[in-house]
This record gives sequence, structure tokens and C-alpha cells, in this order.
Amino acid sequence: MDSPNSSPDQEKRGEQQPNELPILNDKDNNVEPSDHVPPLTSPSQHEEVTRHTLATEPFQPILKVLADLERDDPKFAFPAARLVGLYRRLWESCVSKHIDVQKIDQSNQNLKEAGTHLREERDGLQLRHDKQLARLRFFEQALESSRERLTSLLDDWN
Repeated sequence: MDSPNSSPDQEKRGEQQPNELPILNDKDNNVEPSDHVPPLTSPSQHEEVTRHTLATEPFQPILKVLADLERDDPKFAFPAARLVGLYRRLWESCVSKHIDVQKIDQSNQNLKEAGTHLREERDGLQLRHDKQLARLRFFEQALESSRERLTSLLDDWN
């Protein structure tokens, strides 16, 4: 496909399409160090690995079949690989949206919990304020009563 008439887009969709994703095999436990994913340190790295895993895992059996098909019938393999590539892109966008929705749901849940906590705190502060106002009124009444008694006592004494 290195002909001068082929476009870069055609080269991308060409025979490389079936081999674009690595085929994971449970029997192959000898993973090269370059294929090994290092321990994750941040949530964004974990999210990227999750996205990649969810996007590629369902297509592993299909990629094996496409690799076999490419050996057996290369003429039929190209349209099949193109179709699988289109479905894979669609699937990746769905996985991406799903993960984004999960993140939004988690954020909403955190906000709901924070809102509940703030409402409880507000209600507690309001109750405390109401109690303080009630005590203040009681003291005002007690002071007024004491003032009236003292005034009447002083009036009687004069």
C-alpha cells in the first residue's frame, strides 16, 4: 500500500486494520516488559487503562478471526476489517460516554452528600440560634421582672 496513489487514510484502513489491536491470549503468560502496564498512580491513568480495556476487550476474538481471514482470504479481509473498525470506533465512543456518565453520577452523588451535610449543619445552626433567641427572651423577661420588682421596692421604700 505504499503506492503514490494511496492516501494515508487508505493506508491506515488497509491491511493493518486487523492487526491494529494486540490480541490478548490467556495462555500467553510471558508478557514482554514493554507490554506490561506499570502500577497506576493517578485516577486519570486508571481511567485511561479502563477505557482502553473496555474498548478493546470485546474485539479480541474478532481480531483473531480477522487475522485468520487475512491469511485465508485477504480480499475479503479488508472490508471486514473496515466494518470491524467502524464498530470499534462506535463502541469506543459508547465506552467513553459510559465512563463520563459514571464520573458525572459519582460527582452528583458527592454533591448530594455534601448538600445533605450542609443542610444538616444549617438545621443544627438554626436550632442553636433559635435556642439562643429563646434564652435571650427568657433573660430579657427575667431582667424586666427584676427591674419591675426593684422599682416597686424602691418606690415602697421611699
